[in-house]
Amino acid sequence: MIVTIVSIAMQTPLYEATATLRMDIPVATDGTERSMPTAESEMQIETETRTLASHDFASAMVRDLELLDNPAFSGRKISKGRTARAPQSRIDKAADRLLTTIKVQRVPHTQLINVSVQSPYPTFAAMVANRYVQIRQMHGALDRLQRQDKIIAKLAERTRQAGDELRKAEQEVADFRRANHMLVGAAGPGDLAQLNQLTSDAAAAASARAGAAAKAAGVGAAARMRTGSENATSPLLSMQEQRYAELLQRQAELSSFYGPGHPSLANVLAQIQEVKASLEAERTRVRQVAAAEAAMATSRETYLARSDAQDAAAREAALQRSLSALTLKAYDNAAGNVRLAELERTAETQRALYVGLAARLKQLGSALVSGTGLVLQSTAPVPVTPISPTPRKTLMVMLLGSAILGFACAFALEMTDQRLRSGQQIWRLFGLRSFAMIPLMRSGVTRADAGRMLSEHPNSIFAEAARTLHTEIVRRRHGPGAQVVLITSPFPGDGKTAVAHSLGATAIAAGRSAVVIDLDLRRTPGEGMLEADAANLSPYLEGLAPLQGLLPSPSDSPAKSLLVLSAYKETRDPNAVLASPQLARLFDELRERVDLIIIDAPPVLAVHDASNMLPLAEMTLLVVRWGRTRIDEVAGALAALREPVSGVVLNAVDYRRHAQGRYGDMVQYFRRSRAYYPRDDELLQPTFLDRLLRRFRPACDR
Repeated sequence: MIVTIVSIAMQTPLYEATATLRMDIPVATDGTERSMPTAESEMQIETETRTLASHDFASAMVRDLELLDNPAFSGRKISKGRTARAPQSRIDKAADRLLTTIKVQRVPHTQLINVSVQSPYPTFAAMVANRYVQIRQMHGALDRLQRQDKIIAKLAERTRQAGDELRKAEQEVADFRRANHMLVGAAGPGDLAQLNQLTSDAAAAASARAGAAAKAAGVGAAARMRTGSENATSPLLSMQEQRYAELLQRQAELSSFYGPGHPSLANVLAQIQEVKASLEAERTRVRQVAAAEAAMATSRETYLARSDAQDAAAREAALQRSLSALTLKAYDNAAGNVRLAELERTAETQRALYVGLAARLKQLGSALVSGTGLVLQSTAPVPVTPISPTPRKTLMVMLLGSAILGFACAFALEMTDQRLRSGQQIWRLFGLRSFAMIPLMRSGVTRADAGRMLSEHPNSIFAEAARTLHTEIVRRRHGPGAQVVLITSPFPGDGKTAVAHSLGATAIAAGRSAVVIDLDLRRTPGEGMLEADAANLSPYLEGLAPLQGLLPSPSDSPAKSLLVLSAYKETRDPNAVLASPQLARLFDELRERVDLIIIDAPPVLAVHDASNMLPLAEMTLLVVRWGRTRIDEVAGALAALREPVSGVVLNAVDYRRHAQGRYGDMVQYFRRSRAYYPRDDELLQPTFLDRLLRRFRPACDR
């Protein structure tokens, strides 16, 4: 978590701008849409997505946007022309760098493509994302135009060749027709239709000739049957007749009011006579004019009828001659139709090829598509919130990851941990009782400090653990006489000597007499640092000193102090010493004088002396160091002893860590029972958290 916080504090903010592109159906220049199957459309969208994320397109982006000149990309000062002067290798490196900041991803089941650009500069990220479409359209149009130009050039050349071949074939057809005087369709269905048409026209001409002759005869008869000009009229005649009618009406009106000799009536009568005379003269003239026009029309109609008859006769004769000539020519050209048909088939094939090529060429020329069909669906706004670092999200993820990792490590350590930490673990694995759990003291516990700590801190957790050990041993005493307890451990450093002296000091404090016999005879003198009141056992074991010099006089109180017997120097043959009568005599004498005899035996897995000392003791204790002694080590020690062990003593137990482990024993509730041990903070080994709290806790709260 600390590394994450430092990394977040030192990390440069990173912004992301996302532009959404849409892949539309390509539109031709004439406005028509080119529909395509779904599979082809999907393939085109996928191809476009991969093209946008390709190295070549990134190189084009670097050159077109002149990114090497932009300090937001290059990290250098502005310099015009740097991109133009850059070699291709540098452009490729810049393209690779650009690709690491760009993510092109298609939205599933749509025609949308998201282009995301990440940069410490939000404006630069938005600019690059929004320019993607423009540059892709420009390069797509150029590529398409180049490809279409090549296709059109090849197609135009092929069309020209097909046109030349078509002209050659048609020329051969024309030459053959000209050489053989064969018109189009000679001696074929066309000729038959033409002959039928001429026959029909000749029959029509004959019918027209007969009709025209009959019409000419009928015109003369009709002219003779006309009545003349009785019904002829003219505008002037109509006016005079109207004037005449009006005067007659005037006469009738005046006659009803005036007599015959009235001047007005006489005037009207005079006008009537005058109009009547003019009316008769006009009628005569109109009839004459009408008769002349009728005669002229009759003459013209007769001439026209006769002309039509002559024309029909001439046309009939011409059609008969053409019919005869065409019939003869059709029979003559029948033999040449085989060669003509072959030439026409060749010409038709060339014509179809030419028409197809020309249509394809026209389609390509008129259906040039602009761009790639990409359009900018939504522009990328300038981002205001960085995507990285995200302190809250990162810290939460790291916290979760740390917790998971911690639990995983703890589980792995728990599963692979072979070190002993609880009495229940020892009972489950070996079937042995744990007599006591000696705490880990701050300054450590030596055999010289055991008695002092019991006397100075009788209410400490150390004293309580020592008393618990003594109580468990006393509870297993059998019969009268001294109780002999052998204390050993798998390896040196497990604290067996400190446990032996603590047990002896506890027995002295309980009013019993006790003696500790150090039978670790293989140690060098430097390793055996003895107390000032310890008796030297080496001269007695070598037969150089009497037994009375080691033991206190019978008059001394046996419960005053702990008697310690230890060898000052290394013994060459410990097995011989253990089997000597001096050692047996020593134990016989001690059984009569003390209540508790504690044998401090050497480590079991170091030497075999401890297994040889087992007949001397009534009870055997194996000291294991909490959190350090392994399961296989205890198993090896028990196998090396070859006799059952009475119990196990856990030494140097870190009570605080043991309580956190929740092993299910009384130490688990150590924190809640610390009121009984108020001064143990000065004795117990502090944890890192305790040391940290002690440093920052105010003096008044200590």
